[in-house]
Amino acid sequence: MELISPRPEIQEQVRRMAPRLSGVTQRRIGILSNGKANAEELARATARLFEERHGCRVVDFYDKRNAGRPCPADNLSKLSEVCEFLITTVGD
Repeated sequence: MELISPRPEIQEQVRRMAPRLSGVTQRRIGILSNGKANAEELARATARLFEERHGCRVVDFYDKRNAGRPCPADNLSKLSEVCEFLITTVGD
C-alpha cells in the first residue's frame, strides 16, 4: 500500500522588497487599473497630485480589466522598465 499526501509540494520563493525611492520629485509614474468602476479615475487623479506637487509625469498606463486576476507578469515587467513607481487603485 502506498500513502500519498493530499498536500501539494510547496516550493519556497525568495522574495525581496524593492528599494525605497529616495524621493518622488521628478519621477516617472506608471498607472495600473483593475478595471472596476472609477479605478482609472482615482488613479489618474492621484497621479495629477504627484504631477502638480512633485513635478512627476505619467509615462504608462495599463488596465488589466479584471479585478479578480493578477496583472500578467509581462505587463508588470514592461511597466517597471519605464516607470519609477506605480499607482494602482481599486474602484467601485
